[in-house]
Amino acid sequence: MATMSEKPGNVFGAKLSRRQFVKTGGALVVGFGLVGPQFLKGDTAKPATFKNSLDPTLPSSWIEIHPDNTVLIRTGKSDFGQGSTFTAYRQIVAEELSVPFEAITTVVAGDTDRTPDGSGAFDFLGRGTPNIRKAAAYTYQAVLDLASEKLGVPKDKLSVKDGIVSGGGKSVSYGDLVKGQQLKLTIPVKGDLTSIFGLTIEGNPPMKPVSEYTVIGKSFKNSIISSKVAAKETWATDVRLPGMLHARVVHPKTLGSTLVSAGAVDKTRFPNSQVIVKGNLVGVVAPAEWEAIQAAEQVAGNTKWTEWKGLPGNAKLYQHLREEADWTTAPVSKGDANKGDAGPALASAHKKLSATYQLSYMKHAPIGPTMAVADVKPDGTVHIYTHNQNPQALRGEIAVMLGTTPDHVIVHSYPGPGHYGRSNGGNAGAEDEAVLLSQAVGKPVRSGCAPTICSGPHNRRLLSPMFSWPSMKKAR
Repeated sequence: MATMSEKPGNVFGAKLSRRQFVKTGGALVVGFGLVGPQFLKGDTAKPATFKNSLDPTLPSSWIEIHPDNTVLIRTGKSDFGQGSTFTAYRQIVAEELSVPFEAITTVVAGDTDRTPDGSGAFDFLGRGTPNIRKAAAYTYQAVLDLASEKLGVPKDKLSVKDGIVSGGGKSVSYGDLVKGQQLKLTIPVKGDLTSIFGLTIEGNPPMKPVSEYTVIGKSFKNSIISSKVAAKETWATDVRLPGMLHARVVHPKTLGSTLVSAGAVDKTRFPNSQVIVKGNLVGVVAPAEWEAIQAAEQVAGNTKWTEWKGLPGNAKLYQHLREEADWTTAPVSKGDANKGDAGPALASAHKKLSATYQLSYMKHAPIGPTMAVADVKPDGTVHIYTHNQNPQALRGEIAVMLGTTPDHVIVHSYPGPGHYGRSNGGNAGAEDEAVLLSQAVGKPVRSGCAPTICSGPHNRRLLSPMFSWPSMKKAR
């Protein structure tokens, strides 16, 4: 029979401990044994504070089981309409915990100060599944340990259905197992929180075999769709902060252009507008959005940029890539599945076939307009409100841009327009601009695009050399 006391118990490499007894409430929470990369610690000569990150001592992480038999789950993966975050992940956790789908009542996704693992809105059911599934599998084993102690029945003699553990003619619900106590399950993780793939749960807890599935494979409604259609969700475009200014950024027509001179705003027409210039960034801010749009269009007409003709145009793109492009500056990399050397193998082939294929250029880019709200506080803390594919990675990149540490940056995730493609692990086209403008004016700034001033490519090197993804440099 398993015994769990004040001292941590081993659960397939995870550690289960009773933190304290409480008169009411209680919960079993699933924390982690490692938090983030080295640079999250800021000054390495000082102890880590983990400000604005989930601390493993706090009652919040991947999974929480509450006394009323409800379950809360958290994931760093933002919802982009795929249904995985709010439906598939609920099914996966419900399956591994042997609880009804409806027991997973709350899904927290994307917010960097409320989710544990990072990673992006991609590969949900590949690299994404093991994290949430392993967390649930660890939790299930911990629940069995608690039930074994409570019922006085060996763990291997217990069975679970719909969140009720039975054995030896007795039964107990998950809620009753956690009631009146704060339980902490610490699971092992590795990785870099603000990298493109975030943290990964380690270990191999037993998982439910497919033959025993009762939840996965069934059809469930995506819980966020109805609230979106009914306009009950707060979208990124709905965010408004006290004292917030609206902004529009003037972009050049060509990708590599640099600023020669920024146009001045006509104060007789737009008395409340202000032009902000920082490096190659030209932005116009105003209390009213329509004034910001009109003023930015007027400023764009008088703003001068250098010409840049580094790209050959669509008609000559294929020829340029084959005959003129410099391929020596990009290091050659091989995938993990690649074996051997293709050159000698082809040279020794008895029969050779030769063919040339030409495909049209397809851009991995947003479909909808881009916007974000940024609020740079006097103490250097930065809040970003956006619809972004990889909030934790964005957090790290904004920190590098500002020359600070990621614990100063908090990204709040909201629904946004449909997208095929995003700057994976990076900005959505507005976050960096909103942050710089907010820093300049000392107020929250909502930055977006007006059609006539954003028709050109979004210059990702606004403050050269601000961005060079995936390697970013501090903005000058």
